[in-house]
Amino acid sequence: MGTGSGADDGGRKFQELKSTLLAEITEGGFDEGTLLPSQRELAAKHGVSRDTVQRVLAVLADEGWIESRQGRGSMVLRTQTVRSSARGNFAARRLTLGPLIAAAFKASHVALDVFTLTSEVLYTHVRAQEELIRAGEIRPATITIRMLVPSDDQPLPFPYARGDRGDNRPQRHLRDIRRYHTDNLARRLQELDRDIDGLTAAVEIRRVPLVPYSKLYIFNEAEVVTGPYVPSERPITLDDGTTLDVVDVMGFDSTLTHWVKDADPHSQDSLIVSNWQRWFDSTWRLLAT
Repeated sequence: MGTGSGADDGGRKFQELKSTLLAEITEGGFDEGTLLPSQRELAAKHGVSRDTVQRVLAVLADEGWIESRQGRGSMVLRTQTVRSSARGNFAARRLTLGPLIAAAFKASHVALDVFTLTSEVLYTHVRAQEELIRAGEIRPATITIRMLVPSDDQPLPFPYARGDRGDNRPQRHLRDIRRYHTDNLARRLQELDRDIDGLTAAVEIRRVPLVPYSKLYIFNEAEVVTGPYVPSERPITLDDGTTLDVVDVMGFDSTLTHWVKDADPHSQDSLIVSNWQRWFDSTWRLLAT
């Protein structure tokens, strides 16, 4: 989770920079133990103020991606990897979520089904594919994204402020983050549909009265990636600059797992993919609004 609702230009620049850096970190653009560019370099490269850079780095540190020390810069602490059951090209090297989404977008008809808490990571990777489409490097004919997110009135056991479970600011903060990324994901797909001849692109977001214990991605009805949200204690920074110690869930604390449907409909991987697709379709049709 991050900070900044994106209601103004400063919030938008904050969220876009955070998404960009998060994608570079999670996809191995910076190895664990390496330093990010200086604040001055990041501000110049991305056309934002140093204050925005400082706020983004503070949130990435809160979320456990980096460690910032005075006079030493910001060091990458972790990336997120995917453990795949596939025996193809991905198995021979370190696998991350980005290449799986990129491979899905090379199909003529792209279908992504997602159950997630905030859609921040999805937004980050779809934005990268949008840029490739606009550059003419890939050209799907259709893009259909169905996303399930918790209902806004669905009570969640997280995040909550340490010592004051009645403080509603952490959950309001979570809803603001989710709204920013879902709204902007929908906007980007609408603009693609408008701007690119021969492409039909759409995203539909439905609310479901469920608490997600794991993020779920289904690519083109053929591949599934899941990873549990792990409870942890950490500080968060609210939009007004207030810092709260909260109990929250983090998606990056677990290795994601990846299954691919094969020619045998009764194989373990095929059954896992089929069962998750059936769960998603049924939940979408019967429980979501």
